[in-house]
Amino acid sequence: MIQKAPIHQNTKAAENGYACPQAVHGGDVYRNEVKLDYSVSLNPLGVPEKIRSAALKGLDEITHYPDPYHIELRTVLAKAENTDPEKIVCGSGASELIMAAVHAFMPHKALITAPCYSGYETALRASEAAITEYPLSESDDFELGEGILDMISEDTDMVFITDPNNPTGRLTDEELIVRIAEKCAACGAVLMIDECFRPLTGRGSSGLPHGKGSSDAAFGTVLHLRAFTKTFAIPGIRLGYIITDDISAADKIRKHLPEWNISRIAERTGAAASELMTDSDYISRAAAEIARERVYLTGELESLGIRVYPGDANYLLIRTESGLYEKLLANGILIRRCANFHGLDETYYRIAVRRHEDNVILTDVLRRIYQE
Repeated sequence: MIQKAPIHQNTKAAENGYACPQAVHGGDVYRNEVKLDYSVSLNPLGVPEKIRSAALKGLDEITHYPDPYHIELRTVLAKAENTDPEKIVCGSGASELIMAAVHAFMPHKALITAPCYSGYETALRASEAAITEYPLSESDDFELGEGILDMISEDTDMVFITDPNNPTGRLTDEELIVRIAEKCAACGAVLMIDECFRPLTGRGSSGLPHGKGSSDAAFGTVLHLRAFTKTFAIPGIRLGYIITDDISAADKIRKHLPEWNISRIAERTGAAASELMTDSDYISRAAAEIARERVYLTGELESLGIRVYPGDANYLLIRTESGLYEKLLANGILIRRCANFHGLDETYYRIAVRRHEDNVILTDVLRRIYQE
């Protein structure tokens, strides 16, 4: 059994006399001694060589300003996404685009799920929007149900859906997504679907028709939020994008982004990543490995008495006694604490699905911890 332990103090920041605030998100390797980072969920295959080469090419071009209109990047990306360049808005990561979209539409009342990614709430509170939460039930393994349709009304201005959900990893039923989009269109609400993790589920990039040949009018203003961060394991190169069939909405969001918001390195990297989306089996191989390792990790964790919630993504939501974060960090392994997600507490954690050799190390350490 795990006993509650004091917060691990052997951090880089503490050693240098700095305060050590708890990270809002995962990936805080700058203030902790980390050998394996399970707090961020990236493609376990790592960065493709084509993307490394593109980043170096961009480095050779840093004496030039980047293109403020992202013409080359949007053209290549539109081809990969089977859409038109004017329907794509590029940003310095998904977080910038969430903030820009909220500021563009300035919703008075917005609907989110709980738990979900905190970036939506951060942007909404910055614009002083009233936030309504649709609670996901643990008894239903946090699956999004059709009850959310009843919470979308004429006074709802904006709705956020994460597919798959973060931190639960659950994909949303595609028929339900269509019904949510139709309800939003009927009520005049903007729908943002965060699909940043979806490519690594092996279920395609979206559960809602969009792009060339789609029925735009039936779904109203839908913003498909995506990023190269997770799919290509490049969180250090901030690059995300929105696809929308509503060109006026795309233009409105662009007005709330700064000029030159994407570096030349990111432009080159994004173009190379766009080509990899259709010209290689990199993503499909990653999705297959993630599926295998998700099964392995689930079995190992459950054998230790840890609750593992079913998911479809490259991470798992787990529940156990509090103190696991500190004990793993003492062994150089960083996981994601989930107490700051609405509806969860300090007994919930999120762990990435990494390559098998890393997962073996994690499960070996966990066995030692649980046998103490």
